[in-house]
Amino acid sequence: MLKFKTLCRSTYVLLFMIALFLISISPKTIVTHINGNGIADSYGNRFVLLLEPTLYTIISEIVIHVAKLKRNKTGLQDVNFILASEYSWIGALIVIFVTFIVMMWIQIN
Repeated sequence: MLKFKTLCRSTYVLLFMIALFLISISPKTIVTHINGNGIADSYGNRFVLLLEPTLYTIISEIVIHVAKLKRNKTGLQDVNFILASEYSWIGALIVIFVTFIVMMWIQIN
């Protein structure tokens, strides 16, 4: 479980670092919403970029909690490797991670 938790938590630390880098290179006003036609229709402060890492942190902690509950239910809480069922959570987190990076990049350009 320790490897799984470390992996999940290191990804949201990395996402916060990427967000801080993007904040440092972004203009003071960024796009916060794009309508269905692909046109920006709402703008905000560049610190809105911290919303994605915050949301990712919440999602990651929920995933860790669910994986911990499943391990406790099956009696595998002391196993020190990532279980097969946890790899699906890791895959979902990777998709969300990449999506959030792309969203932040679109917001500053």
